[in-house]
Amino acid sequence: MINKLHAQKDSRRTYACYALAACMTYAGSKPALSQEIATPEQNNNVPTINSLPTAEPENIIPLSSPIGAILLSKQHPLLLRSDFSRVSDFVNQIYQSTQYQPIWFGENHSEKNLNDLISILNNASADGLNPANYDVDRLKGLIIEQNLDGNRIASHDVALTVSLVRFLHDLRQGQVDLRDIQYPVHIAPKPPIDIAGLLKKHLASQTINELVTAFEPKNRQYQQLKKILTNLKPSHPQMDLEEFKPSKTLRPGDRHPQMALLRQHLKALKVLEENNNAEGNSYDNELVDAVKKLQEQQGLAADGYIGPATAALFNHSSGEKAQQIELAMERARWIPDVTEGPMIVVNIPAFELWAFNSVDDQNPLNMKVVVGKSPDNQTPVLWEEMKYLEFMPYWNIPKTIFQKEILPKAANNEGYLASQEIELIRHQNSDEQGGGSYIRARQRPGKKNPLGRVKFVFPNTADVYLHDTPSRSAFSRSRRDLSHGCVRVSEPEQLAEFVLGDQQGWDRESIKQAMSAPKNRHVTLKRSVPVLFYYATTFVDHENQLHFYPDIYGQDEQLKKALSKVQAPTLVNSAASNQLAANKPAEISVRP
Repeated sequence: MINKLHAQKDSRRTYACYALAACMTYAGSKPALSQEIATPEQNNNVPTINSLPTAEPENIIPLSSPIGAILLSKQHPLLLRSDFSRVSDFVNQIYQSTQYQPIWFGENHSEKNLNDLISILNNASADGLNPANYDVDRLKGLIIEQNLDGNRIASHDVALTVSLVRFLHDLRQGQVDLRDIQYPVHIAPKPPIDIAGLLKKHLASQTINELVTAFEPKNRQYQQLKKILTNLKPSHPQMDLEEFKPSKTLRPGDRHPQMALLRQHLKALKVLEENNNAEGNSYDNELVDAVKKLQEQQGLAADGYIGPATAALFNHSSGEKAQQIELAMERARWIPDVTEGPMIVVNIPAFELWAFNSVDDQNPLNMKVVVGKSPDNQTPVLWEEMKYLEFMPYWNIPKTIFQKEILPKAANNEGYLASQEIELIRHQNSDEQGGGSYIRARQRPGKKNPLGRVKFVFPNTADVYLHDTPSRSAFSRSRRDLSHGCVRVSEPEQLAEFVLGDQQGWDRESIKQAMSAPKNRHVTLKRSVPVLFYYATTFVDHENQLHFYPDIYGQDEQLKKALSKVQAPTLVNSAASNQLAANKPAEISVRP
């Protein structure tokens, strides 16, 4: 959607100098007038402004314009994060549509648009974003300055536009580039929205506050998290209770002097009725039942014992909860736009799968899952389309598993491969793959096959899938990161029914027959089903219940580091700044 704008072939250093010239308003210093701004020394290879053609071809950013100079440099010294290259294409297109004229300042500028812009950025925290990342306090000062010359109008105007575009981009796509995260994420960026077109429309109608609705994620998870976050913000004061920390594990029937405090915590977490005002220091049945309910909600063993993991659930401050919700909202921005029809979601740290018939499904299929073992076999975050099922599948054994786990056993036991129904077959590469062949191992369908009786395939570069398993005992564990990366499901028949629900010729009985047949059977889906493998330590279920799960892969800390890196202030090009100071004054012309 964005056209790449072709700049003149002058050096980036030259562009940065002119950008600095257009933006020279530093805190505590006198604003520089156009006559005071230095330009680089001329040479035969770098044309001066006056030597540029009078008519610029379409899509070429004019260096003769102060706005154009800033856009070419992709840096703005008035902003804490001066480098705006990540959103420069969007900003360029906005000014291309105005012939590189200001959109916020000028004779016909709208005070309402300016005030709405500040309001949007000031309210960024409602979407789990920090207003300081969009320079809102600095922009408040810029819009009230008086007697601006052409250069400073250009500087202020671009600063406002960059900040707004940054916010809208972060709101829709997320603040971090998924390619920069140190853990596996296989989700393509959402298609961009026409920021230039929408901004032009809403500026004209003075309704730019509607841009937030246009750009914010529409998925239900995001909207639920946003509502909960609002209730934790200072506008809704909430006193944090005293910490409940028993010195040893508390068991049903035990006595403890802080039982009244425990009741308060359980009421605040909405697992104990408000009218429960029992007195005494006994950890009684009503309290035990409430604790079990909480443990079940949060993915812990529901045994009623209050050890360190359960006690930690009581002692989250509202600030800590808000921070976890903000991380979850960042992840929710990665989810593609809402689609109609069925969808399967696996929340990795919850060890749970939900299958929704529609976006508004209030009774989704839910089951336990086993995910990849931490830290070396992490199940990746991904979004793909399920294309087919395989009943009684072969297991094509990955090379690493064969070499590390199977080959040593086969070396000590000549009959090991045969006893495990493992066969070696020759695989022929296609011409596109360069031809040739190689030997690979696969395990025949049957009771010893770790894929069980069915696997659900959504082609992906990580080569992971959902599948049955003959090892049922793992589902009784509270922590279930045990696999090599694929996801084992506890109710494969029900999931097959869900996937094949509207496919003619398939019902519960035919699925059972296919799962007990002696031969492999491939079933192509007439309608593909979206599959989301999601990593959310903070998650809102279909009943609007907020859950907090252990960070089994340590991805919360990695995401925090990635966000800190993105939000860190950056310095404007120092070489350009030094060159600016060394050159003689010259005038930069400003378009009328």
